[in-house]
Amino acid sequence: MRSWLPFLVRELEAGREPVLAQTLNGESRAAILDPGGAVLAGDWRGSGMFRGAKGLIGEMVPAKPLIAVSAEKKRFLLEKQAGKWALGFWGEALEGQERAWAAWLLTIARSSGKNLKVTRHVLSALGPWTTPRLPRTEDDWSLLPLNAGLGRFFVFGDDDLALESAALGGRIGLKATLVTLKPKAPEADSFRSVGDFDVVALDRWQDLTPERLGSLGLRTGVYVLVTTKDSQAFLSELERIQVGWLGLAGAAAPHGNEPGLFPAALTPAQKAVGLITQMLE
Repeated sequence: MRSWLPFLVRELEAGREPVLAQTLNGESRAAILDPGGAVLAGDWRGSGMFRGAKGLIGEMVPAKPLIAVSAEKKRFLLEKQAGKWALGFWGEALEGQERAWAAWLLTIARSSGKNLKVTRHVLSALGPWTTPRLPRTEDDWSLLPLNAGLGRFFVFGDDDLALESAALGGRIGLKATLVTLKPKAPEADSFRSVGDFDVVALDRWQDLTPERLGSLGLRTGVYVLVTTKDSQAFLSELERIQVGWLGLAGAAAPHGNEPGLFPAALTPAQKAVGLITQMLE
């Protein structure tokens, strides 16, 4: 879901002219194509769906979008991206994907005679949201999620439970951030194969001042899991913020009272599953 947009921005930054393919009318898929119709990045594997459009793709020019129909009778939009305007728009979309709690790309294709006009909007939210609703229209359209939008999730810890929880949160669609101590930060790379999450590395937990927490995006409604016992420096501030869910697990659990659906679990992975499931209830 996320791989095609950073790839598109990098291609534009390099001065190339990639072709963006999007499904229309109820489906939510996108891919970046080469001139031969092969998928370079995105939700598709292989090039079968675009084989019939191969000739069209090779002759496309920027700002001249096309609607093609696959052998399975599915409609999809093709448009070559190029220039500073495209780079500015897709750069903004990438920022919405990376920073917002939830983000979508709304695309509307309107036909007028032989002309096809495409309008795109980046929709993003930093707080509570509902999925955008489209008005009834005869136009072709696509509402493509740029991130899953389940919510913002912070994990404070430097043990395996913290890493497992951050990775699992990213896997299911939470925008996850692991706040940890620098010696443990490199270990997060191996967990990113499970789910995508950001890492904020500290020298010491006392560095988490109210100002620093605010700059990280801690605000009312976020989900928070704390696994480090050295949480006295910032725990009171988390409680003041009134987060949507606050869990103390691992070494941070009071008197060994573990939260989650599997408090007696033996492995960090099982504990993480129980914690995330309880949180999203």
